[in-house]
Amino acid sequence: MIVCCGENLIDMVPMEGLPNTHYGCFKVAPGGCPFNSAIAAARLGADVSFLGKIAGDFLGDKLFGRLAANGVKTGLIRRVPQPVTLAFVERSPEGENKYAFYAEKAADRSLAPGDLPASLPPETHYLLAGSISLVLEPSASTIRSLIERECANDGAATLLSYDPNVRPSLIPDKAAFRKDFESICSIAAIVKASDSDIAWVYDSSDKGSDIDAIVSHILDLGAAAVFLTRGEKGSVAATRKTRVSCRAAEVKVVDTIGAGDTFHAAIVTALDSMGIRTKAEVASLDQETLFALAQFASAASALNCTKEGADPPTHAELAVAFPNLEISRCLSKATDSQHAFSGVKLC
Repeated sequence: MIVCCGENLIDMVPMEGLPNTHYGCFKVAPGGCPFNSAIAAARLGADVSFLGKIAGDFLGDKLFGRLAANGVKTGLIRRVPQPVTLAFVERSPEGENKYAFYAEKAADRSLAPGDLPASLPPETHYLLAGSISLVLEPSASTIRSLIERECANDGAATLLSYDPNVRPSLIPDKAAFRKDFESICSIAAIVKASDSDIAWVYDSSDKGSDIDAIVSHILDLGAAAVFLTRGEKGSVAATRKTRVSCRAAEVKVVDTIGAGDTFHAAIVTALDSMGIRTKAEVASLDQETLFALAQFASAASALNCTKEGADPPTHAELAVAFPNLEISRCLSKATDSQHAFSGVKLC
């Protein structure tokens, strides 16, 4: 099982094609990095739970209801009488999204140690975390304590998959953020990031040599595998043993909200279905499997981009749109047994 932990919020998404108003018009869209990933993983067939606090008002009902309607388990959620985080979205002419967050005393941000279960369910194989819930207090300290408790020990039964999903407007101290980022990377089995994330963290350019050096640095910190998304340039996947590049799937892009979250969920869903249970096994992924994972995640992310807002594809939709994806074909055959993909890892 995959446990997705962190923020759940309402994206206020700009509406196009309406009569002009001075300030624009927005529509309500449930979202948040781990929230979107939970739904994406469930739609791809994973066993998923969400861990966090959700507001008890009608906006919280929309968040809770969307998780439940998509088959995400809700037993680790607390409903509380606090407001929902709002994230207003502005799109640039190039199609990139900028965010303005309103999270003071919000329910998801207020996750405290007492809100955590004494332990994660015994069937938990992966903890997916990251984004603003690892920046805003007290949720940041709470989730870091969960990561250290469940994932940091040698032989830990739960693997951490981490997406920083950097939002610079929420980070007052870049040096402190970099220190926390590297500390979490040292524990993580998987680090999923965008090229813009790591370029901001390390004051770097997006040139290939800079990106390659930073990926190597993250692996040296202790991460078993790094998956780096690069928009229309595709993606990179790397372990200490091997490195691959994958071209972006060609689709008509409507919206990029949730694309990275879907990519992240697809990676973790595939690894969980493959029976990968230790950092050593992640680090030992061969080149062929690493490429198939990146290709699978890229395809899922691309389909999300063909719809407005975060709207990840189901496994059936992915199979129809990309019938030749190796891991997509295998996922429907995988069982819960250890190493369902052992031997020939691809169908």
